[in-house]
This record gives sequence, C-alpha cells and structure tokens, in this order.
Amino acid sequence: METVLRVGPGQAHTRLATAVSVAKDGDTIEIDARGNYRGDVCLIRASKLTLRGVGKGRAKFPAAGKSYGRKGIWVVSGNDVTIENIEFSGVRVSDKNGAGIRSEGRDITIRNCRFHDCENGILGGAGVVRIEHCEFSHCGLDGRSHNLYISKADQLIFQFNNSHHAQMGHLLKSRARENHIRYNYFSDGQDGSSSYVINLPNGGRSVLVGNILCQGPRTGNSTMVAYGEEGNLHPGSALYLVNNTLVNNRHTSVFINAKRLPAGFRLVARNNIFSGRGTVCNWPQAMLGGNFSGGDPLFIDRARFDFRLRKGSPCIDKGIDPGTAGSLSLRPLYHYAHPPTKLKRPQVGVVDVGAFEF
Repeated sequence: METVLRVGPGQAHTRLATAVSVAKDGDTIEIDARGNYRGDVCLIRASKLTLRGVGKGRAKFPAAGKSYGRKGIWVVSGNDVTIENIEFSGVRVSDKNGAGIRSEGRDITIRNCRFHDCENGILGGAGVVRIEHCEFSHCGLDGRSHNLYISKADQLIFQFNNSHHAQMGHLLKSRARENHIRYNYFSDGQDGSSSYVINLPNGGRSVLVGNILCQGPRTGNSTMVAYGEEGNLHPGSALYLVNNTLVNNRHTSVFINAKRLPAGFRLVARNNIFSGRGTVCNWPQAMLGGNFSGGDPLFIDRARFDFRLRKGSPCIDKGIDPGTAGSLSLRPLYHYAHPPTKLKRPQVGVVDVGAFEF
C-alpha cells in the first residue's frame, strides 16, 4: 500500500534525507516548498518512488558545500523514480563532476525542475530517461561537464525544456541509443560561453523536431549539432531534423556536424530554418528538403530572441511533407513557450518552415 511521507516545517520529517531512509517501493514523498533544505543531500534507494515539491514554487535544494558520495545533491539508485517541482543548485565535488541529480537506476522521469550553477545539472541515466518542462542554466565548469549529460540510457525523451548558458560545456549531451528531442529552447544569449548546442557523440536513432537552437557570439565551438563525432555509432543510428529553427550569432558555424558518418547513413533534414553564416551540413549524403537558409527569415525580433515569423516571411507555407522515422510521424504538433511549456501548433494548410507556425 502506498504511503505518503511529508517533509517540511511541522512535518514528521524536516529533512528529505530522513524521509528517503525509511521510504519503501511505491511511496510518495511530498516536500513543502517553504522548507529549508540547504545541504540536504541524500541517496534515494526505493523504486517506483515519487518525490514532489508542493506548495508555492519549487522546493529548493542548494548544495551548500555538500554532496552525497562526492557525486551529487540527489543520487538516485532506485528504478522508475519520478521527480517533480524541485530546484537544484551549486553542487561542487572533488572530481569536478557533481550533479544536481546523479541517476544510477533505470527509468527516471524529471518534470518541472530547475538546475543551475552545478557542475552537471543531470548526470547518468539508464533505461528510459524522460525530462519535461525543466530549466537548465549555468552548469558546467571546464568543458567536460554540461547543463546535462545523459550517458548509457536506452532512450532519452527530452521535451518542452529550456537549456541555456552552459559554462564551456554543452547545452545537451546524450549517449543514449535513442533520442527524442522535441519542442525545446536552447540558447546562449549574447553572453554565454557554451560549446555545442546538442552533442550526440555515439549517434543513436535521434529525432529533433520543433526545437529552437541559438548559438551565441562567444561560444568557443563553431558546431551547433554534433552527431557521431566519436565514430562508434549505436546500431540502427539515424538522424532526423524536422521543423527546427537554428540561429547562429557567431561569425561562422557548422549547423549540423556529421562528417564521421559511414557511407549510406540516413540523415534527413526537412523544413528547418538555418539563420546566420555557416555550413548547413557537412555530410554530403544528407537528404535535405524544404529548408530555408542564406536569407532573412523575418523573425519577429531576432535581437530579443523571438524567433516567431512575421507576416511576409519567406518561410510561411513553404515546408514539405515532414515524413516519418520508421512508423513515427515527424509532423510538428507543438510550439515551445516560456516558461518551459508547450502550445499546440496550428495545422493550417502547408506546414511552415521552422519551429513556429505563423
């Protein structure tokens, strides 16, 4: 039978660490957002556990100089764990790889959480990793840690999130065998110093639909989407980019860097906006169609990072059939919106090019 454990002022548990030490498989832990959880680091062993911030805002877990096992604020070893409405910040460890959440179990869902000023926002992952409606910012340290780094997962589902201003690292790095990256906002602003926007070093069957990717002028790396850079691709790897808006504010760029792919590889890019200077794709066998590049797409306000289309945009009604990835339809269904959420994308006439329908 499910037990609800409550953490916070006036509750049986004032610290999360004591609640997780007695939690059983299938329990729910509700964490009062009014509580003080500075340095409340812990190991989460129970499976099918839900941890949820309740009340006004998110429950905040600043590391305050502490970590569990020199790994992170929360180390999750249980399976099928759900985490909602939590804010993680400030973790530092001796090997410079501390994480807000260190995921060591299988199957984890993370919703409506915020990660900032950590060495990694999220690190690890196995089974299915689902991340939705979250914000990642100012994580990273030396180029080897990132806003988030998903390692050996079978599948990453990353949707309706905002990842921005990584510190020298990537806005998203994933080694998952399958990546579904949909309707997210990735940006470095004018002052960020991140590296790749998205890095998929081992390839995987990867689908990018409806994302906004904006590379800032101070980034140290010209690549926006890096795919298969290490060469050892997962079996069944393929890359599909459909109805994304990619904006380069650097002096030059490679929008899709996939030069190490084997002959006959399937790389499909349809209905994307490539705005700014640079090479669209350096893989000569890429299947390109319905994309816009080399001109002004008429964004509402590029300087303010509003990449919706204005009346008269050459991207309106100029898309082609987005097609499928196997049995998966690639037609865009939503727009990203701030704060990290989704809006239904209109389905009127011919699909527009880019992440937004006029």
